[in-house]
Amino acid sequence: MAGGGQPTSYQALYRTCMKEAAAQGRTLMQRLVRRAAMTLPHRAAMIPDEYERKLLTDAARVLVKHEGALCEAYPQALLSEFAHAISGDARKPAALSFDSLELMGDEQMQESVDLLRLQQVVLSEVEGSLTELNTLVCAVQGLRSVQADRNPLRPEVYVRSLRTVVLQSPVPAAVRNRWMQHLGEALAPELARVYQELCLMLRSQGVVGAGFNAIPTPETEAALREAAVGASLRASSLLNVKELRRLLSGDLDGPDHVPAVAADFSMTVPAAFEALQEMKQVDTVMKRLQQRGPLQDEPRAAAQALGQEVVNLMVENIAGDTRLLPPVQQLVRDLQPALLRLALGDPRFFSDRKHPARRLLEQMTQRSLAWGSVDVPGFAAFIEPLQQAVEALLSTHIEGAEPFEFALKSLEEAWGDQLQRDRRNREKAVRALLQAEQRNLLAEKIAKEMKARADVSQAPREIATFIAGPWSQVMAQARLLDESGAADPAGFTAAVADLVWSAQPRAVAANTARLARLAPLLVEKLRHGLATIDYPAPATQRFLDYLAAAHEHALKAAEQPGRPVPLSTSMTREELEHMLGGDEDTGPAPWLGATEAQNSGFMYTDQSISPKPLFQETHPGFSDTRPRGKDFAPGVRDAGLQPGAWVEMMIEGGWGRYQVTWASPHGTLFMFANADGKSHSMTRRLLDKMLQSGALRMISGQAVVDGALDAVAQTALRNSLDLKL
Repeated sequence: MAGGGQPTSYQALYRTCMKEAAAQGRTLMQRLVRRAAMTLPHRAAMIPDEYERKLLTDAARVLVKHEGALCEAYPQALLSEFAHAISGDARKPAALSFDSLELMGDEQMQESVDLLRLQQVVLSEVEGSLTELNTLVCAVQGLRSVQADRNPLRPEVYVRSLRTVVLQSPVPAAVRNRWMQHLGEALAPELARVYQELCLMLRSQGVVGAGFNAIPTPETEAALREAAVGASLRASSLLNVKELRRLLSGDLDGPDHVPAVAADFSMTVPAAFEALQEMKQVDTVMKRLQQRGPLQDEPRAAAQALGQEVVNLMVENIAGDTRLLPPVQQLVRDLQPALLRLALGDPRFFSDRKHPARRLLEQMTQRSLAWGSVDVPGFAAFIEPLQQAVEALLSTHIEGAEPFEFALKSLEEAWGDQLQRDRRNREKAVRALLQAEQRNLLAEKIAKEMKARADVSQAPREIATFIAGPWSQVMAQARLLDESGAADPAGFTAAVADLVWSAQPRAVAANTARLARLAPLLVEKLRHGLATIDYPAPATQRFLDYLAAAHEHALKAAEQPGRPVPLSTSMTREELEHMLGGDEDTGPAPWLGATEAQNSGFMYTDQSISPKPLFQETHPGFSDTRPRGKDFAPGVRDAGLQPGAWVEMMIEGGWGRYQVTWASPHGTLFMFANADGKSHSMTRRLLDKMLQSGALRMISGQAVVDGALDAVAQTALRNSLDLKL
């Protein structure tokens, strides 16, 4: 049985379902094009405007011409979106972020509004069949109850994929806009048909839908909280993308606004703070503020109230983030009056990521993710100075950013020893990893050159593997350290020809005297070269033992021509793969020397990890349909593993929380650190393997504050569905 009491065959069905849905993309697009090709001319005939009528007619003609390209591209776009969803990439339904809003033009904002409107239209028409599909897809994922957001086949995924292929089409923007409108209208009924077919397929395989959980999970509670807050804000009619952009740009003194600071507004501030003293929910605050007076009647007050709305929703989003421990959530709520007072006089807080208040929020939330429980050592030392800082901010009468700057510096001093130690360790590790990546990239290039040589390609497997593995690292290290410009510093490249020759019995038989002279010098050269990269002494000796046996074999073969002489020793596949740092199929992996590994906490293999397979595709009936390669592998890029993200890793038999503190410029090496400053680094290859096996799982890809502010932008977007920009 799989997790949640479901048969293991369901897990194979899950991936089969994803591939089937992507494959249906071609037929789905064909039906969309045919519907749109009919509706466009019909719509054109009903429009009196000659220009628009011609534009719609041309759009229909060009659409038919591009049908093949659209049908080819749509399954690939769907497959990409499904892979993002399966890997846990919880992207927002609309491509709109808080920080990007200030730079967006009216056309871009309108596009975001139109996209969300289309998503809602499609959702309303497929809701019945989607409900059943959610139960079945959640079941084959092994979930005990329905979690609609875990279904990769959500309508917004199809809408985003449609937008992707339309935007990529080489046609004028006016044509693309009309394609999007009419293809989107056609999508709703056709997607309902796709959902019904997928439901039929899953039910025919005996899948029983997951049930609906009557007890709200933390995720559903957070969604309900956001919905309640959003409903309150929508009722106020203040927050929409147009007004939010004006707030971010500081453009609140246009025709509909007056300067943010006004003398007579001071009478409303005590009322707001009086309400905030007992605040439990944002809607309570807004009701009380509305009872104090019709703020919308005063343009200057409306501008201030907009800032209040943004602060209220931001704080509620942060405090409701289930990744934060309860004491941290409470401190965020406690800080709300100080943030609200700041926003009234310093709207730069919203638009400046480096504003002291923004940095303070980021520090208190991001650093707190290092602890999964209040009982974990180190949390008390983190939270106590934070509580003192919040209390100081609430009691101060100084306006503006200065108190937050002081609080931030005080916290950095309180956490100073830890921060300085972490910074020193990180810098030391980064230097080691940068050096290693540079050497590894050059070694990879050298290895390809060596494999292309005729003598190396004909050499014994052990010799060729050694040259493509550790000896390529030796040659790369020599070239990086050399400042003379020599073509072959230290003569390590020249040694390749001697090494290959010495292991060829026929060549040695013709000149045994040369081998007698060469062997001691060659062994010394190899020892010296391997020492320059801190190659492990036991591994060095193991190869030299093999080489000595190869030399002895060559000499015996020369003494007894025509008689087969067996080689006394050879290297196992495991030993060869250890030399490569990878395996014979994938080639050499990035490799670090002992000192580099010690400085960066480098993990050579996953022997200390106890991964739990996510999928055990044991059902024989689906061997032909399960994805091959990396169709749905949650790789590093898809998982969002960027510096600053927090993860949980299974290391040495236990789970621990680590932050991604650094990624190498070429993405081949990654470094993590825990709350105690202990670092671990690993190759991308190992990291991908841990992600796929379940030995590494995401806690936070996006920063808490960034996510909360993006949620504000999403609320503003939802409030703008009837807005024409």
